[in-house]
Amino acid sequence: MLDRISICEALAKRNEIDPFLKRMVTGDEKWVTYDNIVRKRSWSKRGEVAQTVAKRGLTARKVLLCIWWDWKGIIYHELLPYGQTLNSDLYCQQLDRLKLAIDQKRPELANRRGVVFHQDNARPHTSVVTRQKLFELGWEILMHPPYSPDLAPSDFHLFLALQNFLCDKKLESREDCENRLLEFFANKDQNFYERGIMKLPLKWQQIIQQNGAYLTQIGQSKAC
Repeated sequence: MLDRISICEALAKRNEIDPFLKRMVTGDEKWVTYDNIVRKRSWSKRGEVAQTVAKRGLTARKVLLCIWWDWKGIIYHELLPYGQTLNSDLYCQQLDRLKLAIDQKRPELANRRGVVFHQDNARPHTSVVTRQKLFELGWEILMHPPYSPDLAPSDFHLFLALQNFLCDKKLESREDCENRLLEFFANKDQNFYERGIMKLPLKWQQIIQQNGAYLTQIGQSKAC
């Protein structure tokens, strides 16, 4: 198996010979919690009993966001029903719906050189049935090192901004969650999405130069 450095070297060389980032469609999943209110520290006067503030429970109400995007913007997204998680069969159905969205919103990808598809190595993404579906769709699958969210644009760019947007917000329902997501998407112009995709060559070079070390996000995410 190729390591992080080898994959980054291969991707960087490939992009120099045949720039492909504007053909890349990337996607991932994120749990969106309904309660994003910051629990502020409570201070008490000397002699008073300190007030306790309950932490968010492990079973906090949340829904799974599945989303795909490129340098121009959001192509397709779904919010799964409350309590539902992702499996290979559902993911393959989503890929069919994504294909229809690409045909409609990005006809240049469907009609010309085709999609370069980027995803991480989560089990639903790499199962036998998913690999067969991607083969049927005819998309080129981009290499991605295992356990490397620092090389996934959804993680280091889109989801980071989304978490900051949702910070201090309490969502009342799934419909409210959907409306907040649409508000977030509407407030981001094409430059936002382009920056996220075009950061990749710099990140590949940083990992090569740092001998495979993981890249960290500094000062970009609020504490929710």
